Amino acid sequence: RRVHGDLPSLSPESPPMLRSAVAIRGASVLARSVATQVAAREGAKPVDQTKLSFFFDDDEVIRKRKKDHIDICLKKPIEPVQCSFDSYRLAYKALPELDLGAIDLRTKLFEWDLAMPFILSSMTGGEEHGRKINSNVATACNREGIPFGLGSMRIINRYPKMVESFDVKAHAPNVPMFANIGIVQLNYGFGATEFAKIINAVGADGLFIHVNALQEAVQPEGDVNFSGLLSKLEAVLKTIQVPVIVKEVGHGMDAETAAKLRAMGIKVVDVAGVGGSSWSWIEGYRQPDYDPETNLGYVTRDIGIEAATSVRICSKIEGLKVIAGGGIRNGVQIAKAIALGASYATAAKPFLAAALDSADAVQTIIQRFKRELKVAMFSAGAGNIDALRKVKVFNNTAVPRSLPQN
Repeated sequence: RRVHGDLPSLSPESPPMLRSAVAIRGASVLARSVATQVAAREGAKPVDQTKLSFFFDDDEVIRKRKKDHIDICLKKPIEPVQCSFDSYRLAYKALPELDLGAIDLRTKLFEWDLAMPFILSSMTGGEEHGRKINSNVATACNREGIPFGLGSMRIINRYPKMVESFDVKAHAPNVPMFANIGIVQLNYGFGATEFAKIINAVGADGLFIHVNALQEAVQPEGDVNFSGLLSKLEAVLKTIQVPVIVKEVGHGMDAETAAKLRAMGIKVVDVAGVGGSSWSWIEGYRQPDYDPETNLGYVTRDIGIEAATSVRICSKIEGLKVIAGGGIRNGVQIAKAIALGASYATAAKPFLAAALDSADAVQTIIQRFKRELKVAMFSAGAGNIDALRKVKVFNNTAVPRSLPQN
């Protein structure tokens, strides 16, 4: 702490993971300091700090973490429960009195026109695959007329060279692109200036501010001071010149938090509830000697509010629009989410492997979602999104058959 003042204070009661993370960070800073002092004493040239960065800079830690996230999402089970929207059934019209070809999916987000009520959510950036993923997503979303978000961009404030993996607006000139930063960074040196840098660095049209307390608590190197953030957010919001969406990351948004966000001017929240990727579980896989019985990420994997419940409670808040995230894997689930009260839906995991492949692969999934949403609306007799909002939803008492095994 004598050489690096922003290290958190520790006590004997501090979690072992936090003590380890601070020790690693402190050791890296101390090593830099010692190397510089020794060189000066011996009359050598000043130490080239860039030569030490591979070993000591936390940009390597962040890049490694981002790569771990991608690998885990592609290779490990990370969805602890069934998608909660599958627990509902849309009212059915045997004679819809509609032309399927005339079903209108268009809607608006802030002042932007969208081809469908869907936002392709944040994945990554700042690691070796980041630019490829973000470029393919941007290109596909631009073709299909839907917004998309970038991965967490904290890294570019300290390491501007990392902006390249996020700088994809040229691939999406006609749709909104959202920059992304965690709210907790307001307790770790970030403020209005840093938020503005993130937005301006990529020419973002809007900003996602993600809320991920449980993920940070499980993350080995997590930032866990979530105290006093609402007042800091309220102050920063007054300086931001683009639309802001506050989003959870997979454990749900409660009504009290959503109401406080609305009171300070937030108009759209992404509830990202339980039912999709569990970020506490993902972080659990990154801990050594993974044992489900004792792994913190595993035992907390399903903590939170189911996505459908979060949609229903948060959509009742006057003036607040809700994005339904948490296990959305097809257009029928999008239709159910909107009928339950959401204004939009979102997903990321179904697009990850495709984004590593090509823009065409991402576009194919978006087009499938559109087709499924149209058919769901057709079956419910809803010719447009406003009509879909009025469709009745029933508890799904039927037990779905398992998929046939090849």
